Order: sequence, then C-alpha cells, then structure tokens
Amino acid sequence: MTSELRSRWTDAGALALVTVAVFAIVYCVNGGAAFPTDDAFINLHNAHVLRLGRDENYEGVPALVGATSGVHLALLLAFEQLVYPDTAALYVLSSLSGVAYVLGVFYVCLNMGCPRLEAALIALGSLIFAGTLFQVLNGMDTGLAMAAVAWDIKLLTDKRRTFWLPALCGVTPFVRPELSFLSAASMFIVFWEKDAAIGFKIAAAAVAALSAVPFLLWYWIDTGSLVPNTVSAKMYFFAERYAGWSDKSLLMLLAVSRAALISFPLFLCLRFVRPAAVGRMLALFVVVFLGAYFWRFPSGLLHNGGRYFYILAPIVLFGVACGLSSAFRKPTLCIVAISILFMPLGFVAQLEDYRTHIGGFQESLADVVRWMNANLTDRPMVMVHDAGYIAYAGHAALVDLVGLKTPAAMDFHKRATYPSVGLQRSRAVAEIAETFQPQYLLVLQDWDERFRLVEGLRSEGWTAREVYAGHASPNTPAALIYHLYELNRPHRGLASPSS
Repeated sequence: MTSELRSRWTDAGALALVTVAVFAIVYCVNGGAAFPTDDAFINLHNAHVLRLGRDENYEGVPALVGATSGVHLALLLAFEQLVYPDTAALYVLSSLSGVAYVLGVFYVCLNMGCPRLEAALIALGSLIFAGTLFQVLNGMDTGLAMAAVAWDIKLLTDKRRTFWLPALCGVTPFVRPELSFLSAASMFIVFWEKDAAIGFKIAAAAVAALSAVPFLLWYWIDTGSLVPNTVSAKMYFFAERYAGWSDKSLLMLLAVSRAALISFPLFLCLRFVRPAAVGRMLALFVVVFLGAYFWRFPSGLLHNGGRYFYILAPIVLFGVACGLSSAFRKPTLCIVAISILFMPLGFVAQLEDYRTHIGGFQESLADVVRWMNANLTDRPMVMVHDAGYIAYAGHAALVDLVGLKTPAAMDFHKRATYPSVGLQRSRAVAEIAETFQPQYLLVLQDWDERFRLVEGLRSEGWTAREVYAGHASPNTPAALIYHLYELNRPHRGLASPSS
C-alpha cells in the first residue's frame, strides 16, 4: 500500500469518525432516535410487516406497497437484526448513509485534484450545506439517495473503470425512482467511451442487470408491479398534472427559488464541472428531474423541507471541487467565501423545521395514538392520510385515503381527483369512506385546511364529530396538531312512496 493510498484511508477514517460523532451528538440532544416526519414510520411499519409476514393494520396489503426505496427497506431489515430497538436501527442506518455521503463527497474532491485537507473540509461542510444534516437524519431514503449520487460521480471520475459503477447503476433506481435517468445516463457514458474494451462493456451491462434483478423480482413478487406505487398515489391525490401552466410555474418558481436561496452562491460553481461528458450528463439529469416534477407533481419539491431537491447537493459540491482544482480557483474561492454568509440561513431554516416537527408534529401524533389505544379498544376502522406512525404504534384497522398503503383508494383519486385537478377530491374521499366504512378520521389540521377533508365529508352527507385533539408543546403551530373525528355514514333511506 503506497503512502498516498494509506493517507487517503486515514483521512477517510477520520472523516467517518467525526461524522459519526456529529450524529451521536444529535441523538443525545434528541434523547434518542427521533424523526421529523411520518414517512419514517412507514419504513419501520413496512419492515415490521416483512418480519411478521402479514399487515395487521392495512389488511391484505403487501409490505412493499408504500415503500419508495427497496434498497433502504432491505438495509433497514438488516440493521434491525443488529440494533435494538427498530427506531435506533433506523437512526443508525440514516447515520451510516450520511457517512457514506460525506465519504463520497471526499473522494469526489480527491478525484478532481483537491488537496486532502481541502477535500476533507468540503466533505464535512456538505453536512452544513443547505442544512443537509437534518435531511440525512429524517428517517427516510434522502441520505442514501445523496450518497448514491455522490458515489456515482466519484466512480464516473475515477481514472480507471471498474465494475463498481455498473453495480451501483443497477441498484440506484431502487434507492429513489428519480435516479433512474442518472443511472441510465451513467451507463451510457461507460458504453460511449472509446478506450473501454467491448468485453468490459458487455460485462458492465451484465453486472448492472444482475444488481437490479433482485429488486425487480422482489417488487414484482410482492406487489405485482416492477415500480413503487408511491409516485402514482401522490400524483393522483395532489392532482397537479392538469393544473394550469401558470399555477405549476408558480409552484416550481417557489421551489427552485427556495433551493437557490439556501444553496447560494455555491450553485454558481456548476459551470466549472468537468469532464465535459459528465457535466453534460449531470446538466441533462437536472433538467429531466425538474421537468418530471413540473409535469406531474410540482408541489412535491416543497414537501418535507424540500427533501427531493437534496439529491442535487452532491452535484453542486462537485462543481465546487472542480472550480477549486482548476484555473477558476480564485473566483471559486470568492464564491466559497461569500457562501459563509449564506450557508447559516439554510442550516438554521432546516434546524427550525426539524425541531418544530419533532417537538410538535410527532408529539401531537403520538399523543392521539396513545389516546386511541387506551380508549378505542374495539379496534375500529380509522381513515388516515399520514399512514406511518399510527400503523407502527397503534392497534386500529386503517385505510389510507391518499392510497400509499391502501392501493384501492388510489383508484378513486385516479378517476375523480386527478382529472378534475382536485375539484372532485371530496367526492373521491367520500367514496373511499363509503367503500371502507371507517368509524373515525385522523387528520392533521394543515391537511384539513388545505384539502377540506372534514368539510368535504360533511358536504357528502357524513357527520364528523371531533372527539380528541393531540397535545403538543406550547409553541407548536396549530397547523401541526392532529384531530380525531368520529364519523357516521349518511342516511340513505328509501324514498317514501307518493300518495
């Protein structure tokens, strides 16, 4: 082992230890494993269903229904065999995904010619950049997706091609569906290279296919589909595909402006990306990524603190590394210096969002579920829109009105909500209620205000009586409080015969 390689391993080990220490500090400050969104508990519930062999809350629903990332779920299952309780296992998985992301950025910087100290500082700064730390620890697949992008760029910029890149490309679409284009484009670069032997290209294609096959078979056997249902369920419920161009453009402008603000001015370094083939491929990936969201789900880029945008963070930092190691080093240093003034804005914004959701949103939801477990002992049917924590910690039978965990509900939105751009959402929800006959509705006040869930049911003849509101910290916004309503079906008696 050469001294340079030894130094790289030593630096990587030190970076990993520092990153783990940061995650350990957050763990201690939170008093244990805490997650700011309900989606994290969908992952935990899905893992529980896989271990148990059946779903006791969403009857007859396979575990992979509602699971966007098969890779993340498989890793969670593995970690649950080693770490207890399962919430701690999910936190460890999130932390190690963060470590993989930091190391990926570090090796990208080294590949581009940055000095080791500079590369280490950029890698550590990647956790501060745009408040990435709190997205990595959200209990979802965000950190894993960011790590996949970082390592894809690292392997693309290696001096020598190996089979690690095609193996990663085969798996990447099952980390996040949005990364499918990046995976295909990266393989195209491999096939386009004139220096690579034909035999290597054929073997690379085989490796990519072999790494993808287990996940394709898993989804097909479990759900009857080769792709996750989560994108379709959200697309049909939020119903933005046929919205006016002005409305969609406004949503995209808001999302992109927010992302640009918290990444300013470092995103300006994207113009320094090299080599040209990689730069063009990444630029095309960004265009396709934004175009796909604009076409079918523009508001999605604003959900969960803008978490879907964070898969672009490694690309921005790649641009910084390219600038620092090129003839543009001086202007890049100026951009980095200016970023010191702006980076705290994104970090603080994500920190506040993280604290608010852990201290209010989750506290209110946990309180309602405890009350339900203690008072609704006859295991009633409850209609929900946040399908995770109540299934993870509650005992009630559930129906997910969005369709993530109840695929049948998705069909109602596809038929009514989607083509009407949301105008017929109340009718679709009422039809879901008529089909599944829930006795209760659990709704977040913010969702009720935006989508008129309670009012919509009442307009369709249902009665909805509030029986409990979750308790949370005094500073919790009212929009983040959960309310439980008792539902009664409309009376549909026969009309009196005419006299």
